Amino acid sequence: MALHARRLPSLLATLAAALAGAVTLARPAAGAGEACAGSGAAPCPYVSASLVGQRAEGVVRFPEAVALDPNGYVYVADQLSYVVQKWTAQGTFVNEWGSYGGGHGQFGPIAGLAVDAAGNVYVVDSSHNRIEKFDSSDRYLMSWGHKGSALGDFSFGSSQDYTKPPGGGIAVAGEYVYVADSGNNRIERFNLEGQFPIQFGSGGDAPGQMRYPRAVAANGAEVVVSDDDHRVQVFDPNGGYIGQTGSAGSGPGQFGFTYGVAIDAAGNIYVADDLGHRVVKLGPQLQFLGAWGGFGSKPGQLAFPRALASDPAGDTYVADTANDRIEVFDPNGAFLRTLGISGRGVGELTAPRGLAIDPAGRLLAADTDGNRVEVYAPSGEDLIEQWTLSGGSRSSLFYPAGIAVDPAGAVYVSDNQGTRVVRYWGDGTYLGEIGGPAQAGGAQLTGARSVAVAPATHELWVADTGHNRVLLYGPEGSLLRRIGAGEGNGAAGGGLGAFNRPAAVATNAAGDAYVADTANDRIVVIAPAGEVIGQWGVRGGGDGRLRGPNGVAVDAAGTVYVLDGENNRVQAFTPSGSLVSKWGLRGTGLGEFSQPGAIAVGCEGEVYVADTNNNRIERFQPVSPAGTGCLALSAWPPPLDVPPVLSVALPRSVGVLARRGLALSVACQRGCRILVTGTLTPRRGRGAVRLRSSGRALPKGLAGHVRLSLSARGLGRLKRSLGHRRLLTARVRIVAVGPTGRRVTVSRVYTVAR
Repeated sequence: MALHARRLPSLLATLAAALAGAVTLARPAAGAGEACAGSGAAPCPYVSASLVGQRAEGVVRFPEAVALDPNGYVYVADQLSYVVQKWTAQGTFVNEWGSYGGGHGQFGPIAGLAVDAAGNVYVVDSSHNRIEKFDSSDRYLMSWGHKGSALGDFSFGSSQDYTKPPGGGIAVAGEYVYVADSGNNRIERFNLEGQFPIQFGSGGDAPGQMRYPRAVAANGAEVVVSDDDHRVQVFDPNGGYIGQTGSAGSGPGQFGFTYGVAIDAAGNIYVADDLGHRVVKLGPQLQFLGAWGGFGSKPGQLAFPRALASDPAGDTYVADTANDRIEVFDPNGAFLRTLGISGRGVGELTAPRGLAIDPAGRLLAADTDGNRVEVYAPSGEDLIEQWTLSGGSRSSLFYPAGIAVDPAGAVYVSDNQGTRVVRYWGDGTYLGEIGGPAQAGGAQLTGARSVAVAPATHELWVADTGHNRVLLYGPEGSLLRRIGAGEGNGAAGGGLGAFNRPAAVATNAAGDAYVADTANDRIVVIAPAGEVIGQWGVRGGGDGRLRGPNGVAVDAAGTVYVLDGENNRVQAFTPSGSLVSKWGLRGTGLGEFSQPGAIAVGCEGEVYVADTNNNRIERFQPVSPAGTGCLALSAWPPPLDVPPVLSVALPRSVGVLARRGLALSVACQRGCRILVTGTLTPRRGRGAVRLRSSGRALPKGLAGHVRLSLSARGLGRLKRSLGHRRLLTARVRIVAVGPTGRRVTVSRVYTVAR
């Protein structure tokens, strides 16, 4: 996992203590003649809706831009929230505007922000290669720019993959707007209405040339530019070259990668050194004045800083990108405060693309860009736990997508970029994987987006999206069938039994699989034996038509809910494909969606939608819910009948006799009871002394303190045996009994000192 487009350093994930918001409302407001958003003239098919997670509202997801206005307000934009957020300088959230898209006031990943003397805000919309301008009340004023290399055009480079940051930077000074046109290796200067452009710079390493300029800062006398060539250059307002500094490295005058730049009132220059994880301060003559930060997540530390802004007093506001926050420093680098809540904080979501509800009613969400599965209480308001670790070919999840729950107790997660399906027990215990680079005797997976379990047979269906096929596995993980992509059932395309980018799969009570054949704009029904028994769907936006269906779920009555992705709506069908109801529009309100990525039906019949580009989940209560009924929380999953898994550590190996015993730290992965015994023996001596045994219960996953003490008589014996020697051998035996009565014995030998 990495943040830089050309290098792959490790990413430090930060977990801020911010719970997911849940808001329950009545039927949302809709257009004229609609009972709820997108339902048309028909009655609204749901009676209430609620949200899990926050679209923004102070949550930051890989911040790439920060700017200050004349009144001291702080504007922040990031790669994956598609909004501009506004704070006071002290960190109080004020408001936000924007959403994902290409319309007025909409954005893709935002690469730069700037504010003019009147308080107007300029936004670099990297996806659409344009600048959007707003007044101080957030009203859209105008935009300019298109994709291209002609004067006035831009080539910013954009991505919704956080490992590939967008290009483009912007600054305003006086009557000019300066734009770092990254892909065209130049700076373009406009007036405040985007007119009369000039350009300076060209591709190369020579003075005055640029190599993918990342950011620009300006005042009335100079323009400062950073680029991917580890340097900072200074120009006059007309583009005349003045000077430069920088080379690759971490010393004075060197940079890892130069991203954001800012100028204070005294003419000092501040540089966000991305791979150096620091801010570098330069004087007006480009002389090195100091640096601060350092890799980490503690206050004052940084992880891949991307942008910064300086106020007149020289305080710097730094986009601490990988930590999802803005940090504020004084002119000498002393840490002052933090703004923002991390999008990878507890209970928050970034681009969720998988959903499931377990038999107890808990919501499982694949927080795709957070590389984790989050488990919420049945109410959806409280996060119970999160799963990040696994085993097999990878020790952690990598872009998890689809989730499926086996009523018998297993949970399957399609680990999209990990090219595998990970199998957990319902309590989060890793059990194994299907696929993966080392899989023998099966089928390799590419971009598998979705999984589903047949409740009666416990067979697993996998939408192997990148291979244009659907796979069926037995409960033990053996490959039973391959359907589509020339596997004996047709080739990629639109024919019967063939698929083109199948993105989702769901099963009914009989074990039939409903496949969202995304690029063919249809639903295909497959019997457990592998034959195609039905299909429906025609491309379009009318009732019953589909554009890019990418989610499917089936309730207890057999109603098939299809997530009509490009139409940003849900449509419900009978098992044979007749339209029952619909709802949803593109937008940010309740009942509206932005590029939704998954759908699921709960045990009480609620419908959940992963509203991917709004970074949240929407939950709907149908007018006539059809569920199987939820179990008590204590009834699922059943205890996993395997021996306990222990982790044992000796925190301190010196001062054993002074403390009259050993102190161990013991954790049991699924919870267990333990009995610990042990002995101490002088090294190269005789006479083992028995320690007093200790027993206790250990809760799931939490380490417990266990003390094995020495009697007064045993202590005296050891002292006499040791003489002037210091070292002893400690032998420890731990017997653990799990919830089902299975037991395991673990022995450890340590060298300790008196």
